Amino acid sequence: MDKKAPLPQTLLGARRLFKRDKQLLVFGVFLLTSATLWTLNKLSHTYIAEISAKMLLVETRPIDAVLTDGKVSPLRLRVQARGYDLLRYKLFYSKTFRVNLGLLRYFEVSEGKSALLTGQVRGVIAQQLGSNFDLQAIYPDSVYFQMSPVASKKVPVAVNFHIAYAQQYMQQGAIALDADSVIVSGPREIVDDVAEVYTKPMKKEKVIANLSGKVLLEAPPQTFLSRDNVSYSIDVQRVTQITKELPIHLVGIPDSLYVELIPANAKIFISIAMEEYHKLKQEEFFLTAYYSELHQSISGQVRVTLSKPPAYVLSTSIAPAFVNVIVKQRL
Repeated sequence: MDKKAPLPQTLLGARRLFKRDKQLLVFGVFLLTSATLWTLNKLSHTYIAEISAKMLLVETRPIDAVLTDGKVSPLRLRVQARGYDLLRYKLFYSKTFRVNLGLLRYFEVSEGKSALLTGQVRGVIAQQLGSNFDLQAIYPDSVYFQMSPVASKKVPVAVNFHIAYAQQYMQQGAIALDADSVIVSGPREIVDDVAEVYTKPMKKEKVIANLSGKVLLEAPPQTFLSRDNVSYSIDVQRVTQITKELPIHLVGIPDSLYVELIPANAKIFISIAMEEYHKLKQEEFFLTAYYSELHQSISGQVRVTLSKPPAYVLSTSIAPAFVNVIVKQRL
């Protein structure tokens, strides 16, 4: 009977190595499992620890002073909580706590600088931390922040509208607001620089009808307004354009001179609402030029002006806007 041939040395070595790696793998799995169970067990325990946090002071309406910088130095909170909650806080939890300064008492330590005892905010921070944390102490015992005297003044309201009208339509008159001004209040150094308050931007395209509604006002940073919005109305009319040619009347000609205008007539283009067309009368339009302007003119031309048009006219233009002047001595 034939004996089995011995395995080559390389195969024997590979076999031993496989057995050893398999043992190491099993050991690693058991070690990782043990470490995980140990960690989970530790995290389920309750600990006392310090966690860092930020506090942002906010306020509703200023009375005699206004908050100009609500950021204060970082806080340290001594809390009691399970390991799970401590780990979750450090990894995911928001570390900024908002505190309403209007509900607290603070004191002035120098001009523009005030102090707040942090013991007053313990309940607020504990509520924002949640029931999983037992807040035991807050460090430091006081924080400092900037205050500024409140100033108020009345400023005009400016609209921030971008309106494009459909062909043959246009705005008639000014935009009407139910309040043309508001009172702005806030830190004196900011309020002093506010010249006007703008509405929120509004954009409309191809408008053919009247517009009305309410629009919010944009308060400058760190300020408060006496009202949040204004009502507006815009009259939109269908228009037509009429062209008329009228003579130009030169005013202020010396008796010793003969003056001729070239051209002697000019065209006026009148935009008017369709329903106002019947009111239009040619005698209400009068073109004028002034001889005195000739001395200031390098080109030898004078400007053509139109007498004040009736209120129902939406817009006017003149062509040509300037005319040549020929001057001769009278015989």
